[in-house]
Amino acid sequence: MSFFAETLRAVGIELTAIPWGRIGLSVVLVIATITIRRLVTSAVRHGLVRTKTDPGLVILLERGSQTVITFLGLSWVLDVFGMQVSSIVTLLGVSGVALGLAIQDVLKQLVAGIYLIFGRPFVVGDSIQVPVASGTVLRVDLLFTVLGKRSGETVIVPNAMFIANPVINGGSANRSRIRARVTVPLVGEMPAPIELREVRARLEDLARSCTAVDTAHPITIEAEGVTKEAIVLMVSMRSVHMTDACDQFAWAVARTMPGFTMTIVDG
Repeated sequence: MSFFAETLRAVGIELTAIPWGRIGLSVVLVIATITIRRLVTSAVRHGLVRTKTDPGLVILLERGSQTVITFLGLSWVLDVFGMQVSSIVTLLGVSGVALGLAIQDVLKQLVAGIYLIFGRPFVVGDSIQVPVASGTVLRVDLLFTVLGKRSGETVIVPNAMFIANPVINGGSANRSRIRARVTVPLVGEMPAPIELREVRARLEDLARSCTAVDTAHPITIEAEGVTKEAIVLMVSMRSVHMTDACDQFAWAVARTMPGFTMTIVDG
């Protein structure tokens, strides 16, 4: 006898006693469950994104709704075949103990992730440091947190690391406005007013391309002086992390405007 038949018999169902009409109904229920799950997940995601809910909480609620709908769909299918849900729960309970022991490390990360999402010891954009890594928080997921370094590299840190170790959070001190004086040499015979418009537009595009610049706030660029040799502009922008924003903006300008100079006035 097959393993499938033995499993059904263990929960009180004989394979030969299953009316094939019920199989068709169960297929319909499975399709309905998948459809409902997708619709509910999409509604939850769009609703929470519109209210600017924390991304980690969005993921948690999405997966929670998926789990509930999947369990309900499975219960309906089992009921069609006359199977006792309580028997299945008992069987899953025994299997769950063994599975829990096997994936206890994953469960630790999951519990830690839930704590980080609701406890919010740090948020996206904060500059944090733990014994194993440091950087700017880019994303908080259920199992891990992604940190960005000034070099452009990303570090993936298991969430349990933040529970077992002290965390230095310098986020609030690094959220500030930056004012940078940028001097760009004029090139060619283009009239200064036209050159000025182009330089201002280019600098704004470069600032918006920097991940450490808070583009939700206005970026202002004012001309301080125009000579035959150069244009001097004051760039004012809000940073997610001041040091990273300065570094990223300087590198972005250096790649497209050779010969420029930049001085941080205040921040």
